[in-house]
Amino acid sequence: MDPELADLLPLFISEVVPVRNEDGAIVDLEWVYANRLMNEALVGDGQSIVGRRVFEFDPEYRTARNTREILDVIRSGQPVTFMTDEGRAAKKVGRVIKTTLTPTRRGVLCCSHEVTELAKARDKAIGEAERLKLACDHALHAILLSDHNGTVTYVNSALEELLGCRSSDLVGHNCRKLLGRPSLPAEEELLKEVARNGSFKNVHECELVSAAGETILTSIAINSAFLAGQTEPVHIAHIQDIRPERRRVAELNDALGRAEEATRLKSQFLANMSHEIRTPLNGVLGMAQILAQDSLTDVQAENVSIILESGRALMSLLNDVLDLSKIEAGKFELSPHPIDVRQKLNSIFRLHKPSAEEKDLSFRLFIDDSVPAYLILDCIRLRQCVSNLISNAIKFTARGEVLIAVKADPRSHGYSDLTVHVSDTGCGIPEDKVDHIFASFSQADGSITRKFGGTGLGLSISQSLARLMGGDITVVSEAERGSVFTLRIPAEIAEYKGREAASPNASFSSGGNEQKPDRSFAHKSAI
Repeated sequence: MDPELADLLPLFISEVVPVRNEDGAIVDLEWVYANRLMNEALVGDGQSIVGRRVFEFDPEYRTARNTREILDVIRSGQPVTFMTDEGRAAKKVGRVIKTTLTPTRRGVLCCSHEVTELAKARDKAIGEAERLKLACDHALHAILLSDHNGTVTYVNSALEELLGCRSSDLVGHNCRKLLGRPSLPAEEELLKEVARNGSFKNVHECELVSAAGETILTSIAINSAFLAGQTEPVHIAHIQDIRPERRRVAELNDALGRAEEATRLKSQFLANMSHEIRTPLNGVLGMAQILAQDSLTDVQAENVSIILESGRALMSLLNDVLDLSKIEAGKFELSPHPIDVRQKLNSIFRLHKPSAEEKDLSFRLFIDDSVPAYLILDCIRLRQCVSNLISNAIKFTARGEVLIAVKADPRSHGYSDLTVHVSDTGCGIPEDKVDHIFASFSQADGSITRKFGGTGLGLSISQSLARLMGGDITVVSEAERGSVFTLRIPAEIAEYKGREAASPNASFSSGGNEQKPDRSFAHKSAI
């Protein structure tokens, strides 16, 4: 090549020849040619390295990679290419140099050029590949890669462990080697989809066959992707052993079946026992009521009243247990129909008034004008919830007052939220016990049962009934200062078409006989 042309190239070009001793051993190298860029890189200032010995010029060249590669080319006569950031030229320009060594008649021709950006891109790609391989190798789920023909190209350690084999047993083989016979039709469909669309995404169950011949039920999430510059897809499969999951599902279904059967048997037992106990208990209560009407001594009258009180308490307990059993079994049915809300609440108020007066409590009922006259509700369950809240308020209040406040918040499409607040100035509930009072057979304190009586079922049943009606019961309470229980129930407004009912009283302090208006309702679900 013309030296002038070589000086114009953006390459570091030089030629070195071996310097041998008397025994023919190579003791040094000598530059016999160097272009302008090479001279500037090594000596500069218009000087030249031609005719100078390499090791004398810089002793570090004795152990440099360039020297080792040159000596190998001299011995083998074969060209070599490598990249390095070592050497004086590379260090001087602070770049990565790619060098090609070609054997010549006299020695070795060295051609180098800067490839720093290429080296950085290579190193970045290598780093990313190593990180991805690390993530795949140590993934908890099995991972398999295959080419577009289904030939396995990679498996991770999780798949090796799942199948009980080594990667060398799978890589290079078709992925059908892993599949059980029932899975082949599904695989054929996937291959057809690939042929149609060139790529796919699919999640399906598949049976794999382990090295020991065991069939393993798995869930395979498989999709295809393309490497940069490639026209054929790579198939990526994430494989999960779902046998433990299926066992858990079977165990849960079995446990659910046993629980449902136990609940059914319990409900049946409670219903039968309730009936069997209720029959003689009604006889006891009936005879006691008849006996109470006879002429009795004071002692006899007291004994009969104890029989009646105990019998009624036992009947109430039977009803609560039966209701709780029905609710737990999911067999509880509501029977909503139009009711006169004000009349019903006033009736409940009058029912509990004697108990409040007996304890010398201030007992008041306030019904806001926002409450519709008629709502479609289950009358019996509304009375059960409100009565329970009122009786509890009276029971746990030694002095002060019990107030029932009722309002309604209109909703769209003919519905209204009925809200009943029952507040008292009783013993209240400690903050750490509030969350427990709605649990079955639970009281705020162990001494409550001994002091006030009760089973702890009333609030639990009332809250369950409220939720069955689409509402809820909540409480705000402070120990020694009282409680406010709130019942909220959404209800449909029943349109009343008869004579206007008597104007609702804003407040009731006592009850009396009321004139009942004629009632007819214009509502599609009424009656």
